[in-house]
Amino acid sequence: MKDDKGNLDGALADYNKAIEIEPSHFLAYYDRGDLKLEKGDLDGALADFNKAIELKPDYAIAYGGRGNLKHRKGDFDGALSDQNKAIELEPNNAINYLNRGNVKRDKGDPDGALADYNKAIDLKPDFADTYFSRGIVKTIKRDVDGALADYDKAIELKPDFAEAHFNRASLKRDEKGDMTGALADYNRAVKIYPDSPVFTKARDETQQRLNK
Repeated sequence: MKDDKGNLDGALADYNKAIEIEPSHFLAYYDRGDLKLEKGDLDGALADFNKAIELKPDYAIAYGGRGNLKHRKGDFDGALSDQNKAIELEPNNAINYLNRGNVKRDKGDPDGALADYNKAIDLKPDFADTYFSRGIVKTIKRDVDGALADYDKAIELKPDFAEAHFNRASLKRDEKGDMTGALADYNRAVKIYPDSPVFTKARDETQQRLNK
């Protein structure tokens, strides 16, 4: 499909054609939904994920994808239901627990989220995104040292993880008073994403505080 080359419109035409030829092709609906999501067509993506699940009710990835979409749309209860189903179908898939943990975190259940992140790490100890998400929940729970350790691990696994550098910097600056360490992390985040006004503002403010 053309989306491998970044030609989203061409890829969409390909998926439309594939579905026209084989209307019961559940994977084409799921992939088209994923593409529509990338293009920002949330309602179109949801319709395609629904169709993929209608055609193949035991397709765990589609529940996970639809759950992430519902999460993005603010339907936390619907998202949780879909992530529960994905876990029921694929109980050893770490990404399912990460996804459900993210929903629980945003629903105000940090303990439930932490349990899911721990399970995801047990299943896949080299997944940087889970350590990053667990770091956020540990920050919510005021476990600053635990959060810093998780950001350290996320960065070890994924050195160009700008958001992990940013979050670690904020904890170093605001919780530990380590302005020099914070500035180093902010600088790294800005180097990775130089166009981020949030990263740049935090870096500049920290530099100004160090210069006083």
